[in-house]
Amino acid sequence: MSLRKITKKKVVTVRPDDTVVKAAKLMEEKNVGSVVVVENRKPVGILTDRDIAIRVVAKKADINSILVKDVMTKKIVTGRDNQRVAELAKVMHENGIRRVPIVNKKGMLSGIITLDDLLYMMGLKARFF
Repeated sequence: MSLRKITKKKVVTVRPDDTVVKAAKLMEEKNVGSVVVVENRKPVGILTDRDIAIRVVAKKADINSILVKDVMTKKIVTGRDNQRVAELAKVMHENGIRRVPIVNKKGMLSGIITLDDLLYMMGLKARFF
């Protein structure tokens, strides 16, 4: 099965020059643990609640002056919307990641897949077999 069928299309995004406070408020409002950082509709990073806790709060940084680009994870793994689910699951395992932005042929953000999404889908399939 390709990712296109199970990818969440509504992705919470921010820009690199947004403040961490703005990102955190969006995360709270949308009840998500991460936001994808985009420029020209292409993912350039990801900011997780863990990034904020470790790179901002633990260092007692001034949260009002910190920008997303200063603390986001810049080296991100993306999936392709035509990629197979099993292939992405392997990539996630090998890289120890829980969230993967999904891009189309042009490298533009088209959705997101989380480990929870994959586990839920596998649980549903197991119920019917």
